[in-house]
Amino acid sequence: MTAVGIIFSEIHDHNLPEITKKRTLGSVPFGGRYRLIDFVLSNMVNSGITHVGVVARNNYQSLLSHLGSGKEWDLSRKFGGLTVFPPYSHSSGAGLYTGRLDALKGVLSTLEKLNDDYVVLADSDTICNIDYTDVFKYHVSKDADITVVYQRKSVADKSLNSTIYNIDENGRVTSAFVGIAPDGEENISLGMWIVKRTLLITLVREAIAVGQLSFEKDIIAKRASSLKIYGYNFNGYAIKIDSNRSLFEANMDLLKSEVRKELFKKNSPIYTKVRDEAPTRYASDVTVKNSLIANGCVILGNLENCVVSRGVQIGKGANIKNSIIMHGAVIGENAVINNAIIDKNCVIKDGRVLSGHETYPFVLAKESIV
Repeated sequence: MTAVGIIFSEIHDHNLPEITKKRTLGSVPFGGRYRLIDFVLSNMVNSGITHVGVVARNNYQSLLSHLGSGKEWDLSRKFGGLTVFPPYSHSSGAGLYTGRLDALKGVLSTLEKLNDDYVVLADSDTICNIDYTDVFKYHVSKDADITVVYQRKSVADKSLNSTIYNIDENGRVTSAFVGIAPDGEENISLGMWIVKRTLLITLVREAIAVGQLSFEKDIIAKRASSLKIYGYNFNGYAIKIDSNRSLFEANMDLLKSEVRKELFKKNSPIYTKVRDEAPTRYASDVTVKNSLIANGCVILGNLENCVVSRGVQIGKGANIKNSIIMHGAVIGENAVINNAIIDKNCVIKDGRVLSGHETYPFVLAKESIV
């Protein structure tokens, strides 16, 4: 039994407009040294999937630079390996694809040439460490046409739209509701699906022929009664990055040792592009508490509960709490920052005060100057 992976690098970019203005969602920095796509890509590789296609769309230059040949994920191969597919629509004949099914139409010719039994479809906005071999075993045991991966949980941000599954006592999906706000504890989609390759090809061709574009609305929701669709409940740590709040929350979660242990396992590591930089330099009189600091930084101010990426410079007397500081940002002297996401290469001048709330963090877009 073999499988090919298809990753959608940009399906929910609109949920983080400031962060994805100049990059696709898959290349959004996370945890000081990773990108969001690192997690789903590493999960596939660790599960024995060595042929992976990434479907691009908007602003994917940084994604291409990050992925390169796929060497860091052992995907630089003569056969299989990593492929980045272009973003153009094949149903309308021009322009960018307009839905997941439209994007899949563009890779059908590749899927038809393969001999793999299954396709793993996944978004790049879910942070988790999942072993897909367990999902495959469940899929086979149920003789399923499609297996959806979900987590039963409550969502703190009720304004978010999610895909929710109704699942019976045998694990079968009886109905699905797409784009609704969760109310209490629900079976919430993690944006991962396993489907037979030949079936997927048939479903995509049929859907595109009648103008259907959404995999979840037009396949999962509308065909729950005619297809054998089962749900796999993932019990580990997982969070979907579908808002500025969830990006902030996920980074803050990394400051908890139990979350780090679950995400960064020795037997299933998360790989990323390797960069060689000098160690971070700290002034002798600064205080740094409960923070993750990447290499190449200069820390002359105080930090508490922060996630700091490579090459960040923090000026003397600055006080930063509960914040995410991305690559290359420069924080001036005596600046005060609380509950904020400071994007890559931003410059915050001396004495500036920026503050948000943990449920509504202040977000400074890439390369901004304050």
